[in-house]
Amino acid sequence: MSHRYANPPQPPVTFTTDPASIVASADAACRHAEQVINEEILANVTPETATFDNVMAVLLQVENEFQLTSNVAVIREILGSGSSGKADGTPSDLEKATRAAANRLMGSMNDWKGDERLKPLVEVVYQRELQRRQQSGTPGVLDDESWKALCQEQRKFSSGVVDSASQVRIAEVEKRLAEIETMFQDNLRVAQDCLWFTRAELDGVPAATIDALDVGDGELVGKFTLRLNDHQVRAVVSQLTSPTIRMQVYLGTRNLARENDFLLREAVKLRYEAARLRGYDSHTAYKVETMMAKTASAVENLLSGLQHQVLARLPHELEKLRRLKTADSHAQGDADSEIITRADLPYYSRLYEEQNHGADQDLVAQYFPLVPTVSRMLDLFGNLFGFVFHKITDTKHDQIESLVWHKDVMLYSVWNNEQEGSGFVGYLYLDLYPRDSKTLGAQCRPLHLGFFDQRTSKRHYPSTVLRTNFQQDSFLQHADVTLLFHELGHGIHDLAGICKYSRFHGAETAGDFNEAPSQMLENWCWDARALGKLSGHHETGKPLPDEAIEALVASRTVLPAVKLMGQLTVTLFDNAVHGAPAAGVDTIDVSGLYAKYNQLGGLHCEGDEYEHGYTTYQHLFSGNDGTMYCYLWSKAIAQDMFEAAFAKNPLDDGVGRRYRRMVLEKGASQDELKTLIDFLGREPSFDAFHQHLGLSG
Repeated sequence: MSHRYANPPQPPVTFTTDPASIVASADAACRHAEQVINEEILANVTPETATFDNVMAVLLQVENEFQLTSNVAVIREILGSGSSGKADGTPSDLEKATRAAANRLMGSMNDWKGDERLKPLVEVVYQRELQRRQQSGTPGVLDDESWKALCQEQRKFSSGVVDSASQVRIAEVEKRLAEIETMFQDNLRVAQDCLWFTRAELDGVPAATIDALDVGDGELVGKFTLRLNDHQVRAVVSQLTSPTIRMQVYLGTRNLARENDFLLREAVKLRYEAARLRGYDSHTAYKVETMMAKTASAVENLLSGLQHQVLARLPHELEKLRRLKTADSHAQGDADSEIITRADLPYYSRLYEEQNHGADQDLVAQYFPLVPTVSRMLDLFGNLFGFVFHKITDTKHDQIESLVWHKDVMLYSVWNNEQEGSGFVGYLYLDLYPRDSKTLGAQCRPLHLGFFDQRTSKRHYPSTVLRTNFQQDSFLQHADVTLLFHELGHGIHDLAGICKYSRFHGAETAGDFNEAPSQMLENWCWDARALGKLSGHHETGKPLPDEAIEALVASRTVLPAVKLMGQLTVTLFDNAVHGAPAAGVDTIDVSGLYAKYNQLGGLHCEGDEYEHGYTTYQHLFSGNDGTMYCYLWSKAIAQDMFEAAFAKNPLDDGVGRRYRRMVLEKGASQDELKTLIDFLGREPSFDAFHQHLGLSG
């Protein structure tokens, strides 16, 4: 690799696991933010002298700097074993420190962001700029990104709250919600539940998959541990021949962190209370106002239409799977041998695809070994968007341990290629393997957002973390390949972003646009040309054979209602608990609603165990509460962009660079609808989405 990659203009983040340093750093960040706001704004600026530069620019700079430390929440997720509790269940000193730091940071941010003394200053700056823009022929003083930031602040201070007592109560509610969100995520992170099975009980699961599981000792000799995280469950449950074991695994995943039940119920009530104080009928109505959808009725229209389409087709698809089950010798004698349960869906869906389309998932997985597949993904992204990913393996000093939080983490400096000017872009961390107390599932999160530093007149470059729980040296099912490509897409969005303010950087867009770039990229995992680039047999390196690719691509439109049902269930549940009128919050039956939507379309569910799966809905505690519809809305946007720009040739780097410039770089610096219209050359449409779903046949 060229020597020019040896000296990035910005060093990587330095990690510390010293509890005292973490707390001290958080406290210093809070004191600095509070001091700047008090001394530079509140002590010196009056409504008569207020301008964007002496009010908003200062607030935005504080926000830019503050997020460089407030990422402790992300650090808590990725430290994994470093933050695990002790054997007796008590938290470690590091765990206590990171929790204290996170609470201190969140409390401070809520205080200074909601300080009522800022309200008249923001309001007068807003009104002056608004008047300029309303005067015919006068463009206004501010650029679009600054104007958007100003509008956001003005809305925050004027969203229906008419008295100081309400403001105080909202601040109290937000503080408690921040605590609940932390506890909810922590409970899932430390819930390292596992099940133990013999090789015989895991009948149907490939030997290589079983051998990758941890083995027991003592009373557990001869058994393998199945950790109830997304990757292991997905890899195993679709292969298990035993209905009893499938149900045991399914129920295990639905019984994680049962203490989260009470936290969700409390959060729902608090969210409604805050919405009512702000003058909104529901939490969803409050959240959706700043989204592309704008109104709760638009969300309801989307969901009701999809629900109708799915439920019209689902019984037909379930009947196909039921026939497979009744003919399955392994299911004979099982109490549920005549019906399809949720635990059965992955197994019989796979069988149906293989029998009807020849999509052999075991064969496909042999062409997607984890680390080489990730490397090929980075190559594809690099060629398409103009990036170079340089793996940092030798820093020529003894500080490599401080640059990552675990020895297995891979760190890349990311650069523009020569055609894009060879400049520095940022850092990408790959934390791929499971370990104790590491947050389950897969997610890409910004560690540092990019921004223009007003104090130094230099750009601060982004750092983003891809966190998964794939076993080392594992082979990826196609669903995992798609998931990994999707999550890396969020990282690409973060790295490509170029904004003045961190709040608008990269993927920090409206919730119902946020997923669209990554969802669009999922199409590459169903395209023969792209699959040829991404695949490579673990022994020969040869790409996936054409006939296997054809079968895989053909399987995409198989069982569309079954495939959409999981996302639709979560979305309908979220809309029910957060979208009902606030006056009825005390009558919301959380577990009853979960059971109702979990059984839509005749899916078999029974018992108390099925009614608490919402305790694992971490998206409802990471910003998507009241807006889970966003995944479906943004999917419609994603398909529109793909069909309009990439469908003819997903590997066209000219189109890729145009997309980078017009969509990824913009982040949320301008209205997302404008971004779409500029890129598409027209208003966005949902037509491609409905065609893509394949629900009409």
